[in-house]
Amino acid sequence: MKRLTHICLGISLFLIPLIPRPVFSAETLYFIYGPLKFSLSVESLEIYAKEGRITKEFAFYASQFDEETLIELRKTLQKRHKIDGVRFSRLLRTPLMEDLLKSMGEVFSTHPQANGFYAIRGALISAALNQDEDGWTAIDIMRHFPTEGISIDTQLAQKMLKNSQF
Repeated sequence: MKRLTHICLGISLFLIPLIPRPVFSAETLYFIYGPLKFSLSVESLEIYAKEGRITKEFAFYASQFDEETLIELRKTLQKRHKIDGVRFSRLLRTPLMEDLLKSMGEVFSTHPQANGFYAIRGALISAALNQDEDGWTAIDIMRHFPTEGISIDTQLAQKMLKNSQF
């Protein structure tokens, strides 16, 4: 009997790492501006995207933009993308796309001073592989980000947008 207990305990210890754990999902966006850090829930953005309603939490951020920019933001958040997840995964592993994702990873990261390359690539692939029949959105990417929060370096984002052709 004692031997059987030891065998069961040994098997249990072997199987514990195989038990599925809850997967992280970004619930909060952290806007970093120098020493300042502001947060916004992904849920507030999702409500704005789906209903056009500006929550109390989102009101401060919305007040920073004109009406045209807010309309464009909503369209961007609502835009659906359809792509084969496996092909998309392969595309994201090409040198050109890896360079692009590494640049994006300087702005969007798992925490300040860390490149979010792997987190972004993982979120994009996961969103594409788990898309519904209508495709996936930017909110889906946020929901598939592998940490509870996404840090956004707003100064670097502004600099990159200023230097880009967009």
